[in-house]
Amino acid sequence: MNSENRKQLEARLFEINWDEYNTVAHRTIYDEVVGTAGAAGSDSAAIPPPLLIYAIRNILHPTFIVGQIPDLLNLLTTVEGFRQFATKRSGEILALNQFYTEHPLNSLGVRVLTTKENRTLARYRAQSERLREKYFNILKNLCRVYIHYLWTAPESCLLAMRLNDFFPGCLEDYNRPSSLRFHMDLSENEKAEFGELKDEISVWMKSVLEWEYEREKSRKQQSYSKTDLSTSFKDEFQAAFPPLDYADILDVLVGYLASVEDMTNKLEKWFPPKT
Repeated sequence: MNSENRKQLEARLFEINWDEYNTVAHRTIYDEVVGTAGAAGSDSAAIPPPLLIYAIRNILHPTFIVGQIPDLLNLLTTVEGFRQFATKRSGEILALNQFYTEHPLNSLGVRVLTTKENRTLARYRAQSERLREKYFNILKNLCRVYIHYLWTAPESCLLAMRLNDFFPGCLEDYNRPSSLRFHMDLSENEKAEFGELKDEISVWMKSVLEWEYEREKSRKQQSYSKTDLSTSFKDEFQAAFPPLDYADILDVLVGYLASVEDMTNKLEKWFPPKT
């Protein structure tokens, strides 16, 4: 995304009537942002935070589009990159502020932070670990939700590809690079937890396959046709394996986004980039 395209897309955000859903206008911006966020080796700074938040809103509202979770994961990874940068920048500013407080250089026009600015930046640094934990738990829960969704979705043929995206190398006959960028930023402990999630999902899938086998065997004994089996499958699957509560996951996600948005907005307002 070049600077001119970015300015044009940002300008369109202010032209959108949020009370009337304009599919074409939303899709144009969404496709550009998602394409950049999902590109291998892409720079987080290539997409300004307002556009990232906007693209995520397109997935969450007016209703949560579960099928877009892979896009959502790449967008969230980029948001987390901004959060880490904002946290690092806050620490650098606090360190400089301490230095100039102890070594005043009023003659050079250097100002120190106000009490409010100091406390806010210190809070941003203090909440970093908590926000990282939120982000990581969001990743795991979205993976759970998507695999459950994909089992009965029209695009269920993508299951092998998506399992490999979530857990690279988990399938012997399908070992390709993941299209999801969050793997590049996981700590060793987080990688270990994702390994535990892979085992959890594996156990769940085996239980589903066993349920499918027993269901089909039982229905055949009752002379059910293949059409009858197929027609009732989704409802019976949902009853046997209820999905996670989206509301709880989305509440955490929205709270995480609000925290990052607050950080980036305040840093840009208080310390605007030099032109």
